[in-house]
Amino acid sequence: MKFNLLYLVWLMALGGFLYIAQQLKTQSGQQLFGIAEAEGKNIKVEFPAVVQQCRIRAGQQVRKGDTVLVLLRGELEQKTTLKNTELQQIETERSVKGNMVTKESELFTARQNARIADLQAQIKVIESEISTQNNLKDFIGSGKTVDNNIKLQEIKTLEEAIRQVHLQTTEQRKVFDNQQVGNNNLSESKAKQLREELTFIGQEKTKLIIIAPCDGFIEQVFVANGEVCDSYKDLYKINPFQPTKIIGFIHESLNMNYRLGDTVTLQSFSRTEVKYKAILTSISPKLVELPYRLRRNAEIKSWGREVYVNLPIENQFFIGEKVQLRLQQ
Repeated sequence: MKFNLLYLVWLMALGGFLYIAQQLKTQSGQQLFGIAEAEGKNIKVEFPAVVQQCRIRAGQQVRKGDTVLVLLRGELEQKTTLKNTELQQIETERSVKGNMVTKESELFTARQNARIADLQAQIKVIESEISTQNNLKDFIGSGKTVDNNIKLQEIKTLEEAIRQVHLQTTEQRKVFDNQQVGNNNLSESKAKQLREELTFIGQEKTKLIIIAPCDGFIEQVFVANGEVCDSYKDLYKINPFQPTKIIGFIHESLNMNYRLGDTVTLQSFSRTEVKYKAILTSISPKLVELPYRLRRNAEIKSWGREVYVNLPIENQFFIGEKVQLRLQQ
C-alpha cells in the first residue's frame, strides 16, 4: 500500500495551526506580560508670564529641585512697588503725627512748668514779706503780734494751685500718650495689612521659579527667553529616569478573575532578580492591538485589554523593559 504524502502535509498543517493558536495565548492562568513605561509630564502654569530665563534644552538631564525656568509677571512687580510705597507713606505719616504729638506735649509741659515757676515765685514773695515783718517786729521790740494768717492762706492757695497744675499736667500727658498709642496702632494695622499682601505677592513670585519635579531628562522645551506665555501653556516636558507604571495586556481569549486593588507581582522578563509587588489600579474595557514585543509571533496581530499597575518610586526596571505580571490568588 502506497503512503499518500498529502495526508502527512494535512497533519503537519493541522499541528502547525494548533501550535500557533496555542502560542497566541501569550498569558496563561493569572500570568500576564507588559512593558515598563515612563509617563512624561508637561509642565505648565496657570497664569500668563514672560520667560525671563530658560535654563534647559531638549535632552538635558536635570535633578529634582533644579531651577529650569525663571518667569516674570509685570503686575506682581507693579503691586510690589505700590505696596512698598504705601508702607513708606504710612511710616512717614506715623512719624509726622508722632512728632506733632511730641512737640505739643513738650510745649504743654513747658507752659505748665512756667505756671508752676510763677506760682512758686509768688509763694517766695509772700514768704519774704512774712519774714520781713517778723524781723521788723523783733527789731522794734514791740509786744504786738503780727497777724500773718492772710498771707499764710495765700501761700496755701498758691500751693494748691501748684498741685492742680501737676495733676493737669499728668492727665494731659496721658492724653498725649494715648494719642501716640492710637496713632501707632492705626499705622501698624494698615502696615500689617500691606505686609500680608506683600507676603501673598511673594508667595505668588515663588511660583515664577519653575523647578524640576523629579530626576529626569528634558524631552521638549516649548518656550524661549523673552517669550510671552499664555496661562496653561506647556512650558516643557520632562521624562523621569525610571519607569512609573507598567502597562500589561490581557489577551482577548482569556477571561480572568480580578479586582482593582489586587496585589501584582512584577518581574523583569530578562532579569529575573528584579522583582517588586504593586497594586492593580485600572483595567481598560477597550481592546487594543498588542505591541509587537508581547506577541509570540510578531507577524500575526492579536488584541487584548490594557492593565495598569503603578510602580514604586524607586525601582530598577528599564524604560520599555518587558515585565511579567502575576496576579496573586
